[in-house]
Amino acid sequence: MLKRLTMLAATAAALIAAGAQAQTVLRFSNWVPPTHPITTEVFQVWAKQVEEATQGSVKVQVIPPLGAPPGHYDMVRNGTADIVFAVPSYTESRFVLTRGPEMPFYASDATSASVAYWDIHQKYFAKVGEAQGVKILTVWVHGPGQFFTTSRKINSIDDFKGLKIRSPGGNGNDVIKALGAEPFFAPASQSYEVLSKGVADGIIFPLESIPGFKVEKAIKHALIVPGGMYRVAHSVLMNEAKWNALTADQKAAIDKVSGRALAELAGKVWDKYDAEAIGVMKAQGAEFTTASGQLLKDIQSRLGGFEAHWIQQAKAKGIDGDAVLKELKSKVKAP
Repeated sequence: MLKRLTMLAATAAALIAAGAQAQTVLRFSNWVPPTHPITTEVFQVWAKQVEEATQGSVKVQVIPPLGAPPGHYDMVRNGTADIVFAVPSYTESRFVLTRGPEMPFYASDATSASVAYWDIHQKYFAKVGEAQGVKILTVWVHGPGQFFTTSRKINSIDDFKGLKIRSPGGNGNDVIKALGAEPFFAPASQSYEVLSKGVADGIIFPLESIPGFKVEKAIKHALIVPGGMYRVAHSVLMNEAKWNALTADQKAAIDKVSGRALAELAGKVWDKYDAEAIGVMKAQGAEFTTASGQLLKDIQSRLGGFEAHWIQQAKAKGIDGDAVLKELKSKVKAP
């Protein structure tokens, strides 16, 4: 009897061990603050969806960052992290096509623009393969990027002159230069530091990110441009070897809750908090101005050449940039 009980216990232990080994745990390096809506309402929600979709065989652990934000693309390629949140403009010399959906003025929200970007990526960009050694789980863009300053109110195009503005890189740099200000690169996570210490006089950001990165106390003036002056392309990337090690069923389950579905989720969360951010900033005393008249015309004129420039860059990659932008605009909610 004792021998049989011992054998049963050993068998049970083996089955438990086998079950534990069957679960694949993926570490998701996330440099966004743990209280940020993108963490709590996008990444953590998606992680739960992955676990449910794979019937518990794949678990995504959203963990603190394993390195600086600009290094996340390389981290996921070399396997330091299994999954990362990456911003192509943080390493802008490597990426051209991602700048197409970052153009100014073309959409009033993040949801329609993000879904449209995913569709455009699948139809046009994926075949070029700018991102190597990774599985692109999804892409999206944030809401309309606006202009915020710590002290100077923007009343005319000349008021941009001499300002040092925190930039996300990519099209953000071009926007700031075209307006007559000086770009200063810093990851979003360092925004409060550079503003509060006077390293920068202002920042370009979507509305949501002002309270999202807790910089509302540093902002005195907000300039709102219909459709935004820029957007930033975002992506969730997985190490290619880790992806290839999954079963076909696991891959299909993860794809089902990623891609377009995850882009739409991210866009909806961004739109929700863009709307709420206005009240947060006004409560801190920020003054809001909507660009109109000559100021709006001047801004549109200064940024009007971005599309033609990107179309030429895309052409060098074998992509019809004009067709891409026309299709992108046909899919979004116009300003």
